[in-house]
Amino acid sequence: MQKRNLTGEKIIKAAFALAEEIGFDRVTFQKIADKLHIKYPSLYNHFDNMDALKTEMTVYVIRILNFKLMQGLVGKSGEDAIRQFAHIYRDFAFENREAYKLFMNIPSTKNKEINCMARETMSIIKSILNFYIDDRVILVHKSRELRSILHGFVSLTFLGYFQHKPDVEVEDSFEFMIDDFIFSIENGKSPDCN
Repeated sequence: MQKRNLTGEKIIKAAFALAEEIGFDRVTFQKIADKLHIKYPSLYNHFDNMDALKTEMTVYVIRILNFKLMQGLVGKSGEDAIRQFAHIYRDFAFENREAYKLFMNIPSTKNKEINCMARETMSIIKSILNFYIDDRVILVHKSRELRSILHGFVSLTFLGYFQHKPDVEVEDSFEFMIDDFIFSIENGKSPDCN
């Protein structure tokens, strides 16, 4: 790749591709440069260091996830919206394993763009749960619950914890989990928070 064709987005995509091949903890500027067939100092024209690159990669991946969520939720509400959200979120994590790990491992940050993207994700969740929930406190609890069960399922799957029962399909467990969450909302099984 010629230096003048190098963009931040091309670097980000190359870094994600490299992470999928070798794992994120082994990605360096030198390895990214090798993948792009450039000299590694050229990367510093776009990113100050690996931490700056990781921050921009996090923004990039959350932006893609939010776009997929918004696109997939058009015209959906209630149970259909919750199921669609859950499937898009899970599938995105499985298709972008290293990217998902990256944005789940970025600690609380003062980066305005990451915080904006995170608020957008929360807004999407709250908009689908508002179909059932009017109380702001319960809405926060159920939003946290949905994010937690999805993240837990994805993380445990990544770690191989669901391979031990071949007679019970993992997909069935996922659907059961989502059914249970929907049941708890539809039947008002949320604990009293007052």
